[in-house]
Amino acid sequence: MNTPNQHAMLQSEVNSPYLDFSKTSVWRIILGLIFCIGILFRLFHYFNNRSLWIDEAYLSISLIKMGFVELATPPLEYEQKAPIGFLWSVKAMVLLFGKKEMALRLFPLLCGLAALFVFLPVARYFLKSVGILTALGIICFAPPLVYHAVEIKQYGSEMLATILCLYLYIRYQGKMDFGNLLAWGFWGALILWFSYSAIFILAGMAFGICLVYLFRKEWKNLFSSVIPFSMWLFSFAVNFFLFTYKHADSEWLTTWFNMRGGFMPFPPTSLSDIKWFFQAIYRFLDFPLGILWNFDPTHSSIFTTLIKAGMAFVALILWCLGMFAFFREDKKVFWILFLPILLALVASGLQLYPFYERLLVFLAPLVILFIARGCMLVSGLFPAKSLLQYLLPVLLIIWPFFTSANQVINPHLFGGKKNAAERDALFYIKDRYKEGDVVYIYWNFLHTYLYYKDAYGITFAKTIEGSDKKLQAANAADFFAKMKPEFDAVAANKRVWFIHNRMLKLNIGDFDEQPAWYFAREKEAGTMFENKFSTMGKLIDVYQNPYLRVSLYNLKSQ
Repeated sequence: MNTPNQHAMLQSEVNSPYLDFSKTSVWRIILGLIFCIGILFRLFHYFNNRSLWIDEAYLSISLIKMGFVELATPPLEYEQKAPIGFLWSVKAMVLLFGKKEMALRLFPLLCGLAALFVFLPVARYFLKSVGILTALGIICFAPPLVYHAVEIKQYGSEMLATILCLYLYIRYQGKMDFGNLLAWGFWGALILWFSYSAIFILAGMAFGICLVYLFRKEWKNLFSSVIPFSMWLFSFAVNFFLFTYKHADSEWLTTWFNMRGGFMPFPPTSLSDIKWFFQAIYRFLDFPLGILWNFDPTHSSIFTTLIKAGMAFVALILWCLGMFAFFREDKKVFWILFLPILLALVASGLQLYPFYERLLVFLAPLVILFIARGCMLVSGLFPAKSLLQYLLPVLLIIWPFFTSANQVINPHLFGGKKNAAERDALFYIKDRYKEGDVVYIYWNFLHTYLYYKDAYGITFAKTIEGSDKKLQAANAADFFAKMKPEFDAVAANKRVWFIHNRMLKLNIGDFDEQPAWYFAREKEAGTMFENKFSTMGKLIDVYQNPYLRVSLYNLKSQ
């Protein structure tokens, strides 16, 4: 029987943020609810089946046209890049279930759901109570992470790869018998065939573990660890020389990321360079973590801006506190979580891997663990029974939850510019197409049209697949002269449907603001063509949203 003092001590432990509350019934219900809502968010958007957006269409064309061998022998259409394991897995879904969006998104969905299931034991290993609640809430609710779980791109599976690497660590670390070392090496080596970014996680993990063993002079463990680590290195080398190096970024793509601050200044030599680091952190907290309070820009004010900046400051402090806590308690854990981030930054400084938006989704679990650990540290400062313990977790989780819930209520908001209803636009034309019509597919919508033409059989009696000749022209007059054959072909019909993306001015391989004459005139993509068609006929119908436009003109000559 417990004495009063023992009971007080036990009660203090029950209310401690370092006790695993997930074993109590209340916390199981709370965590289970968060978990289930995260799954439902992903399933809703999967079955809502929005149309493809630009990048999805770029990759999907290769996935539905090419076989397994072709996918393994780059280049892919539109200079797309994805790990061979991802490509083959999605291709298998296409062969089993067809060419439409839900078949293409099935493997990313499975990866997105698996990420939640595997992250739970990972969070329970590294965190306790308040930390688990925070980490699970962010990863389940963050709108960017929900989005990438149902996108036909590899970023969601890259995040799963990170979580699996962490799971392998908690499963095999400290087990130095040959069987477990071999198993650790095999599974890590396999992950590298499904993820480009997993090399940062595994290399950081290997360096971190070796550093600790080296400083502790645990030579036997150090040499034993060579078994799995060398298997990872061998697997990466084979994959790189067979597939990855063929995807080496071209100059235009490096320039594209450089102009958008995608590469760390190396070495930083000015205040502007130092500013990059704060901007990179701020962007990361916004995307992919989605924890900043992004109010509707049409209703923004100084107050809302301060709230967003305040949340960024709070999250950064918690991130730093989490790093401090891990370093103080277990340096091995600190290094395996921190070194992958450092390696990604170094690769960015060498312009080998952009530190930019969706390409950083794979780092999200690591930063989430740091922030959640910081929450644990701060929560421990409050009285045991105080509700203030839960203030920070609520502040971090409430906005991602509100945003994701709102995107379920209003699905057109999901993905922002990546939800442009391209499929709806094509069906709009198909339902209203008449004999004597011609459909002009602007070059920046052509890849989307080619996918839907194949997957849905959307065809028209007369179609002109527009060419992109802006780089071949010295000025606007020269451009229209080069485009004359296409305009003449349009003029031979009664009506013309003109469909284009309103946002996309750069074609694959284009550099920003080149040619200068084009960007000076083309305030919105397709403007010059809209103006040209308006001189050829009368505008009689429009279907548009902020991202695309369909215009129907009655032609004067007819």
